[in-house]
Amino acid sequence: MKLNVSSIRQRLLKLESYIAELEKQRAVALEAFRADLTRQLAVERAFQAAVESCTDIAAHIVSIYQLGHPQESRDVYRFLAEAGYLDPAFGEAMMAMVGFRNRLVHLYWEVDVERLYRYLQEDVALLCRFRDFALQILAAEDEP
Repeated sequence: MKLNVSSIRQRLLKLESYIAELEKQRAVALEAFRADLTRQLAVERAFQAAVESCTDIAAHIVSIYQLGHPQESRDVYRFLAEAGYLDPAFGEAMMAMVGFRNRLVHLYWEVDVERLYRYLQEDVALLCRFRDFALQILAAEDEP
């Protein structure tokens, strides 16, 4: 079975738009960010959707390449790391991003603004790195 390239490309396009929005928000100072609930909510949603996009892509790769049977969303990154597709530290970081996404969705009333801002400043790069990984997988799939 082959990767569903159109599905992955569709998710990558959405991921790119979420990354672009997060990148725009990174320039805002912490005080301005703290004072703007609308901005905070936009960042939360962009992170949630970006992590879900990455996880959907990762789950598809794990399924097609038969790398394992995930019990939880974060497992897909562990399987990709164990199979050598991701650096183990990067796999762990992406697993932590799933935990962050879960906090945004299920413990939304406990989201710490400073922590959210720190993710915005430091962890958008993880999303970019995963995007690049997915693009490499697609390029390898296109090779004869």
